[in-house]
Amino acid sequence: MASSYPLTQLSLPAPSAAPAEEARQEGFELPAHTSSVARARARLRGRLQHWGFPEELAHTAQLVISEFVTNAVLHTDTVRIACRIHLDAERLRIEVTDEGTQSCAPQPRSAAPEEVNGRGLQLVGALAQRWGVSAHGGRCGRVVWAELGTADGAL
Repeated sequence: MASSYPLTQLSLPAPSAAPAEEARQEGFELPAHTSSVARARARLRGRLQHWGFPEELAHTAQLVISEFVTNAVLHTDTVRIACRIHLDAERLRIEVTDEGTQSCAPQPRSAAPEEVNGRGLQLVGALAQRWGVSAHGGRCGRVVWAELGTADGAL
């Protein structure tokens, strides 16, 4: 997915931190292979089940992480992908970090009706409360993230 504008145009501020006793998080790394998409989905699913996250919202979260990992594998020159999930009482934040050398951000594109690919970021935009792209702390690569609201805010 080619992009034509710099990272700073999509960057949004990070969410405010929840009290430590309410927040749950996990991070993991995967090689930049297509098989890692399923591994990321499974890892996310298992962690969300363990945390008691609603199944319907977990399916949405799996779609989001699938899209982000797929894009990192197919559209960057990264070797490793880092995934981070953070759950507090109000939202689930999913982050996927690549090490790619490109200085542009992924962006939704318009796919023709007969095209099989090209709608993933549009789906993310429709399903997430917020999503964006940030530079990866002064190093190469970027962090693509999305925030999903919890159903009742009582997790």
